[in-house]
Amino acid sequence: MKAFAFLEPASVGEAVTRLAEGGSARIIAGGSDLLGELKEGTAHYERLVSLGRIGSLRAIAPAGDGLRIGAAVTLAELEHERRLAGPYRLLAEAARGVATPEIRNQGTLGGNLCQRPRCLHYRSPWIDCLKKGGTDCPAKDSEHQPYLAVMGASDCFAAHASDLAPPLLALDAAVVVAGPAGERTLPLAEFFTGPERDVRRENVLGPDEVLTAVVLPGRAADWRGTYLKARERTAGDFPLVSVAFGARMEGGVLREVRLVLGGVAPVPWPCPQAAALLEGQAPTAEIAARAAEAAFESARPLAGSAYKVQLGRALVTRAIEQVAAG
Repeated sequence: MKAFAFLEPASVGEAVTRLAEGGSARIIAGGSDLLGELKEGTAHYERLVSLGRIGSLRAIAPAGDGLRIGAAVTLAELEHERRLAGPYRLLAEAARGVATPEIRNQGTLGGNLCQRPRCLHYRSPWIDCLKKGGTDCPAKDSEHQPYLAVMGASDCFAAHASDLAPPLLALDAAVVVAGPAGERTLPLAEFFTGPERDVRRENVLGPDEVLTAVVLPGRAADWRGTYLKARERTAGDFPLVSVAFGARMEGGVLREVRLVLGGVAPVPWPCPQAAALLEGQAPTAEIAARAAEAAFESARPLAGSAYKVQLGRALVTRAIEQVAAG
């Protein structure tokens, strides 16, 4: 690992100032992803700006009829947070499924949303790829890689690996970002950016901006969701495919349907067409299967990752069944 300066600002404003001082700098919170990159040699920064001393980023507080969750809240805290019940339960489920207890005690909400791809070519210090300034995507010729996109990809096939992004998108969450001009709030759906915009990044954060919070809007008390994921190992692994699904039952039919996929595209992947197909319908096995087909209708997988399409369809069907069963 190359040497770097470690800075510990006491406020968000000071953190923004330190990021803007010039040279290469990066925010560090739990560090479970970033330190891996530094050790592997896939990244280097002159300065790491720690969020560890900024207590306001560890708070969970009411926000209207919803919740505001600080970006430095740990995954373990989300896993056990009593207010993440009812319509917010799928967020706690997603946090519970991340890695191991040790990682969940260290990893943060903001870090999970901002993590870099798990593509094995990107993670190798000996392989050039588009995300590291190379000229092509070597994954196109890979026989099997677990963390490749099957939809929404063209030049770069690295898939987004966040566990928390799909349930937060299903909940219509927003993010709060602080920078030199102050705070701005934007829908989480506008936070992520695919390779067609800038292949070297996964979100819209500027080099002198900090993700400070996630805001959950209120939801009907009877809205329910679930988060399911398939992974190579039973515990401690990233999603091959994940599914966040939620709806409420009204008169035997589904209402306010949300369906978001993870691990299958360069960004978390909402499926509005599949959700629209389910809206106002009784959750029968037939309609669940049709929605699963619709969710992956645009899939164009590489040969070595085609299995993820069938895996994803099965997860979508199972998620619909679980929510319908209450």
